[in-house]
Formats: sequence, C-alpha cells, structure tokens
Amino acid sequence: MKLQLGKPDVIINPFDEFITALMIAGASENTIRLYSIAISDFLSYIRKDPRTVTTYDLNNWIRNILSRETKSKNENEIEKRRKKSVTARHYIIAVLRFLKWLGVDVKPTIPRIRRKEIRALSEEEIVKIKENVKKLKDRLLIQLLLDTGLRSKELLSIKKSDINIERRYIIVRNTKNGEERIVFFTEETARLLKSYLRNIEDNGILFNMTYHALYRKLKRLGKKLGIDLRPHILRHTFATQAIRKGMPLPVVQKLLGHKDIRTTQIYTHLVTEDLQEIYKKIFG
Repeated sequence: MKLQLGKPDVIINPFDEFITALMIAGASENTIRLYSIAISDFLSYIRKDPRTVTTYDLNNWIRNILSRETKSKNENEIEKRRKKSVTARHYIIAVLRFLKWLGVDVKPTIPRIRRKEIRALSEEEIVKIKENVKKLKDRLLIQLLLDTGLRSKELLSIKKSDINIERRYIIVRNTKNGEERIVFFTEETARLLKSYLRNIEDNGILFNMTYHALYRKLKRLGKKLGIDLRPHILRHTFATQAIRKGMPLPVVQKLLGHKDIRTTQIYTHLVTEDLQEIYKKIFG
C-alpha cells in the first residue's frame, strides 16, 4: 500500500515535518528509522537548504556513500560492493521521496545492484537434515520453512488458529507487503504439527522466539551436520525445488509473497545452471 503523505502549506523544518508526515501516514518503525538515517546523512553532507538541492549535489552524495568502507571483514569484495549498492539504493529512494515531497525535481544516477548469489540446499543435504534432526520443534521449524518458503518474520508470527491441519494450509497474516496469503504444507509436516500443537494454546504463537534465536538455532543445527543452514536458505530451497518440479512461476510468486515476478525469476537462473551442469556431464 502506497503511503499518502500530507504536506503543510508552509514548511519551516523540512526534515522534522517530513518524518511527522510519514508517521501520520502510518509508515512502519523500520521505514521511519531508515528514512531518518538516510535523510540525516544527506543533509549532513550537503549542508544547505534541501529545497535548493540540484542533481549535481545528489550525485556527489551518492558517490560519497558508495566510497565508504563496509563494516564486515568476513565478506568477499563482490558481496561488500553488492551490499553497499543495496544500502545506497535504499538511501537514495528515501532522499528522493523527501525531495519530491519538498517539490524538488532531481534525476540522480542510481547505482545498479549486483545479483546476490543464491544458495539452496541439495537433495543430499535435505535428506541428511531429516535423518539427523530429531527434536520435534527443530524438525517442524525446518520442515515448515522447506514446505512453505516463509520469511522468518512470517513464520514467527503464525498462531495455532492460523493453521488448518486437515486441509493442510496456513493463513499468513504478518507479511512483508501487508497482504494476507495462504501457504500449504505436506502430509509429513501435518503429522509433526499434530504432535506439536497439543502443547500450544488455541490462540498461542507457534514458535515463541525472536529472529536471532531462530537464526542461531538453525546455524547451530547446520554446524553439527556440516551444512550452511539459515532461514533464507530454506526459503531459497523451497523456491528452487518448486521451479525444478515444474510449478508455474506466477504460483511460486504467490506462495513466496513476491510483489514483482522479476524477484521470483531469480530462481530460474539456478534451474538453468542445473540444466547446464547435466548437459556438460552428458555431452562434455
């Protein structure tokens, strides 16, 4: 849903009044935080009235944020540059919206984002996980993510009342785009859910934990098995397997909750790479 921002007749303090307009429009805390950081950074750099900003000013600021060092020392240079581009784009979008609200017309050069390398579990890794993860809660966590491709936030928001075991579906309410959707699960997961839900109150949360607790749990389980196991890898695995098995792209898009089908199309590259590997093994 696009936020409709009100604008006062006379703007005295552009930054404060814009942030207030965001709040009134119902922007999330994360959006307000991002916009505050981005616009503050921009204003500190230009040191002038934002109503007098030019495309030249904006491009100089963009070059500045792209030239800064990233904090992580454990990532390769390609991934560092990719993350820097992503951050820059988020900042630029925030600042452009602020300037548009002010009535300032600028056309900056927006950096392209390198496509992130997507990793999905192999069939062997999935079998290894299923054979070795014995605790009911842990098995259910992994199985649900493999079956549904849910985002971490979506998984951790599920209540018992959102689940229909007989018809094997879950109503996902706390979604990224604010629109409810339905995801489905296998008979194997239904059996796990039946056992697990006996100890959950009717309106209780399915997994009462934070994102960091979920992330650490999966990393720990994966480490024991020598597998890189993270929430988003399980989401990637669902998407990749769905496409490999012939699920139409618009259906995968719907199940993943992607607004733009181009986001879903990323997974077709993985399947193309699979086909190329098979071809090479046969024909050289």
